[in-house]
Parts: sequence; C-alpha cells; structure tokens
Amino acid sequence: MEIDTFEKEDRMILDMNQNHSLANLIRKMVWENDGEAGYDKGHPLGDESNLVIKSDNPKEVLQDAVDEAKNNFEEIQGEL
Repeated sequence: MEIDTFEKEDRMILDMNQNHSLANLIRKMVWENDGEAGYDKGHPLGDESNLVIKSDNPKEVLQDAVDEAKNNFEEIQGEL
C-alpha cells in the first residue's frame, strides 16, 4: 500500500487513498495513546482521505498507533 505523507510544522498528513477504515483505525489508536489525530474525508464526492497527526514527533506517534493496532489484531487472531 502506498501512502503519501506530508509534514507541516508539528503535523504529519497522510493521504490514505480513500482507505477510510484504515484511517479511522489509526486515528482511534492514536487517541487511545492520548495523542491527537483527525481524519478528513473532504467533500463526499471527492477522492480526499487524509489522516492528520499532531505531535512534537508525529512519526513516533504513528508508529506507536500501528504497533498497537497490530497487537490488537494478533490478540484477535489468537482467539480464533
């Protein structure tokens, strides 16, 4: 999966290529780790899909969120 990223001041913007489910999952994981993130779908007829992470170190916050999501999926997989 190819994701374009842009950094602006204390924010990282990820173009999620209309993958709304993944953007919402990462946003939720950032929130659960007491971080700040938002998700913008843009216009309903448009093709925008941006996840915005605000932090002094947004890459670290993103990595922590992805690791948390992976751990959750591994836990679910173990229950099967």
